[in-house]
Amino acid sequence: MSASAPTSVSPTSRRRIDARLIVGLVLVMASIAAVVGIVGVADEGEEVLVAPRSLTAGEELQLDDLEVRRVSLGVEGHGYARPSDLPAEGVVVARPLAAGELVPLSALGDARGTTATTVVVALSTPLGATVRAGDALDLWSAPAIEGGRFGAPVVIASNAQLVRTIVDDGIVAGDDGGRIELLVPRRDIARILHALANGDALAAVPVALTIGG
Repeated sequence: MSASAPTSVSPTSRRRIDARLIVGLVLVMASIAAVVGIVGVADEGEEVLVAPRSLTAGEELQLDDLEVRRVSLGVEGHGYARPSDLPAEGVVVARPLAAGELVPLSALGDARGTTATTVVVALSTPLGATVRAGDALDLWSAPAIEGGRFGAPVVIASNAQLVRTIVDDGIVAGDDGGRIELLVPRRDIARILHALANGDALAAVPVALTIGG
């Protein structure tokens, strides 16, 4: 009895097998891409801060005190706080927030507000050219006395921070040095307001000169 000859696969059949394999791989890859796309769409959104419990006005918060959730806000959701919005020193709750409520930026205040505040003053002499926003300044006051004269100047606020210089349209009489906004300790506010009401001559002097100044 003779042994049967091995069955040979024709080149045409081999090409058909290879084609089916390639088509199958393409379908698998397309399916994976579709799943990844669906997951990506479902994951769209922005990270925002959420009150984990009822919060009362005046509470001081750090980032760890709030929850972070990913939500789809749409075009109207730009007013909510994101993790990157919280400064390292934390914030103060400006109005009550309910548990689970998205935290609006308008409901958060600067943590320094409990000990410091801003005030705008008119200077009798302009700031130096090297002074920039954020620099520490001493605010000096020469008290107004009779006859249009002024007394010896004294420091009424130490280490005040320059927030900004204010550029006014037009000329304001008696505002020779321009106006500036300062962040000052609350304990100094009474002396500053007294100086303003009295018409004292005010000058802001840098605490330290900047490098290259």
